[in-house]
Amino acid sequence: MTRSEVVILQEPALDPGALDEVRSILSQMGIVYREETLPALPSLAALHRLAESVSQSVCIVCAGRSAHVLPTLAASISPQQPLIIMPCPGPNAPETYLDTVFDAMRGYPVAYTRPFDAQGAALLAVHLLVGRHPSYADILSAFVQKKYLQPA
Repeated sequence: MTRSEVVILQEPALDPGALDEVRSILSQMGIVYREETLPALPSLAALHRLAESVSQSVCIVCAGRSAHVLPTLAASISPQQPLIIMPCPGPNAPETYLDTVFDAMRGYPVAYTRPFDAQGAALLAVHLLVGRHPSYADILSAFVQKKYLQPA
């Protein structure tokens, strides 16, 4: 089994279309990724197993209603583990709720995108991979140049 460079963690109730752009960008760049669903009612043991399963992959977490698990997840992974959080506010997880949860994560090495910024999350993930695989710098640069040279 090939190790995934990126793991996308999503909650069960998230609109699957929210991640389409992440999938598209990673696929276009030839980056191996996999998706996992956050447990609906996570136990500490389940979160530790999830943290172990993502090993050294860059993680993109789509955080909405399940954002309350993020501090435990961040504490369970290695400080060198790249963790990108894409807020996904909604009726059951307004931005004020997410802001409160994110405040509890101060001090952890995490990056945040704007709400529903799938493109930003994917490009940040690839940027973090450049440190491991310098060849990704060329792929990232080519992708960005192609995107901005295309007519609108």
